[in-house]
Amino acid sequence: MALKGSAFIIMWHDITADADAEYNRWHTQQHMPERLDHPGFLRSRRGINRELDRQIYFTCYEGETPETFNSVEYQNSLNNPTDWTRQVAPAFRNFLRVACTVLRSGGRGVGGGLVTTRFSLPAGLSEADAMTRLLPIIDALEQHDLISAVHLAAARPAVSGQATSETSLRPPMHEAPFDLVLFVETIGLPEAQAAAPAIAAALTAAGFTDQIVQPYAVAYTLERRDAL
Repeated sequence: MALKGSAFIIMWHDITADADAEYNRWHTQQHMPERLDHPGFLRSRRGINRELDRQIYFTCYEGETPETFNSVEYQNSLNNPTDWTRQVAPAFRNFLRVACTVLRSGGRGVGGGLVTTRFSLPAGLSEADAMTRLLPIIDALEQHDLISAVHLAAARPAVSGQATSETSLRPPMHEAPFDLVLFVETIGLPEAQAAAPAIAAALTAAGFTDQIVQPYAVAYTLERRDAL
């Protein structure tokens, strides 16, 4: 189905082996529920693919607007991390966290797998021109039997780039920036893995050669409670 809201904050990372089990408990039992109780947070999902060489984890929090990720409540949470967060956060590695504005979103249902492809704009190409190039690719993906939804978003690092108490707990972020992210939902991880090369080839043919393509299984999805 279409993403909820007009923005999301998206993350990729690894966790040290000794903290992996604790990370999954923390993220499921405390962290995702805490985030979904903030104003404007609508839905979240965590993905995993232990076959990847790096960034085996993926998380996306869907929000009403980009301003969701600068709310007083969210900033207060980032600057007052829980004891459990303080325990787990130093175990993050290869971490990238970026707010994005949704440019296009469509589909039916929530897939059991997904492919994220982050890439840069070719020199001199605007977001609007990129959309023109990308729409035929998105249209073709949406017609595929094993794909349930396709979303395109533009990175807005200024929204998510502030230093907070929580960011100070993790190792410094050194991952390469990106301009656009294509988020393709599939019926499962094997289908995501099968779709990834075709997605990369289509983007390359359209002139988007600076890509990082990563398939994931959806491990956990959580929606905002109607009443707090």
